[in-house]
Amino acid sequence: MDRRSFIKKSAVVSFAATLPTAIACNRHYDFDIIIQNGLLYDGFSANPVNADLGVKDGKITAIGMLKNKSARRQIDAKNRVVCPGFIDIHGHSDDDLLVDGRALSKIHQGVTTEVVGQDGGSMAPLNNAMIEAREKYYKERYGLEAMWSDFSGYFSVLKQRGISMNLASMVGAGTLRENVIGMADRPATADELSQMQHLFAEALQQGARHISTGLEYTPGSFASEDELAQLVSVMQPNGIYATHMRNEDDRVVEAIREAIAIAEKGGVRLHISHLKVQGERNWHKLEEIIHLLDATRNRGLHVTCDRYPYVAYSTGLTNLFPLWSREGGREEFIKRLQNQGLQTQIRSAVDEKIASLGSWNAVQISSLGKNTAFVGKRLGDLAEESGKPPFEFLLNLMIDEGGRGGMVGFGMSEENTAAILQYPFTVIASDGSALAEKGPLAEGNPHPRNFGTFARVLGHYTRDKNIINLSEAIRKMTALPADILGCEDRGRIKPGMWADIVVFDPDKVKDKATFAQPKQFSEGFKLVLVNGIPVLENDEHLGTKPGVIL
Repeated sequence: MDRRSFIKKSAVVSFAATLPTAIACNRHYDFDIIIQNGLLYDGFSANPVNADLGVKDGKITAIGMLKNKSARRQIDAKNRVVCPGFIDIHGHSDDDLLVDGRALSKIHQGVTTEVVGQDGGSMAPLNNAMIEAREKYYKERYGLEAMWSDFSGYFSVLKQRGISMNLASMVGAGTLRENVIGMADRPATADELSQMQHLFAEALQQGARHISTGLEYTPGSFASEDELAQLVSVMQPNGIYATHMRNEDDRVVEAIREAIAIAEKGGVRLHISHLKVQGERNWHKLEEIIHLLDATRNRGLHVTCDRYPYVAYSTGLTNLFPLWSREGGREEFIKRLQNQGLQTQIRSAVDEKIASLGSWNAVQISSLGKNTAFVGKRLGDLAEESGKPPFEFLLNLMIDEGGRGGMVGFGMSEENTAAILQYPFTVIASDGSALAEKGPLAEGNPHPRNFGTFARVLGHYTRDKNIINLSEAIRKMTALPADILGCEDRGRIKPGMWADIVVFDPDKVKDKATFAQPKQFSEGFKLVLVNGIPVLENDEHLGTKPGVIL
């Protein structure tokens, strides 16, 4: 069944279920849904208009005064904003949607499309060893049996299970490298590079979009500038090189320059993931970075970035350790941690990383497998409670946890966060996953961005602090990311566009998630439509799954 047929069928099932059978079958309606009396922000215009909006067969078919038209359902949006659904251009719900396709924490903040496969890691392509490792992990953690080797297989599983939001996936350069080379820190041979290029081209043919890197994570970090430039050249001329850069603190400017060089050599566009400057001693560098990005745009390279509205980031605890210590995977990492002859060298690198953040208490534990009592607490405080020096405590913790564990790092400034959000070429993105308030997707103490990103921009930064105005905030969540991705039929409210629509109360929309209590859904959303079908009403998820693979 193609996408149009699926959406048509889903729409009929969804609405017929709420109507008397005779009416559903026999009466003609002008529209499936009319949203009346709303303040309509179309995603690209500076000023809103008061208008009704008609939806039929999953698409926006009319905008204007529709009071004399009939619809299966009419929704009053008086004193509410009506706008395109939010496109989360940098998300990590890749495997979470296999556990729960409802995408709860995303739908509750108005996200109707998410782009996964970020930071160099994607769900395909996988070789036999990668399949075996992931199969074991998914079965132990979630009880999932299904597995795949390529994007066709991954997308097929998602379609079978159903998803509430639309999904697109980038191809992870780190995944390509692991598939061909493994976890070794060495240059790719000409033959290996050719294999990666072939796998990449095959993934694009199967529906994946663009490429991402995570150059602070292994094995993607082992790729050189030239290797990456040759890899991304497969996408010429309209592809996007989306990068978690090689450094975001002391060498952030150098990392920006490398990202620009890779995109220019490869002949593609550049998108910088979660643009930030970590560590107080580096905060002043943002002005230089903005000048560099503007100069690059002025000479013809298409450059954009994304950012979440928080002064803390989230990553794995292994990110505190030097890259060389992580070569070869988790087992080799643990062996190096246990090697007393290497501990002085490792300690020096970890101490330098902590110094860039400011203190050991700049690190908050977000997830652990065994020592769950530590979750939500600061690393410095935990070390003090244990009576051990912080490095020794961290070392023992990582060994005990088998090299797994998550953290939240408080390393950015509020002033820089506001400046990045204001930058005209910044997209609002969560860098988060579709989590839940309870169940298997409610483990640990995750970053609040998973639950609150888009509502926080609309409430805190737009309404309360006036950092950006509402039309600009909506543009950064809708038309701008759609344009970057090349989604011509989403991200705007216009006739002919797919009806991904959000209706919210501008006076009440807010994020509830905090760093202390992150697992709280956002509030203030009256309606979320995905492909013309209601998924959320009055802050309640309806359980529908009309999302498609883009």
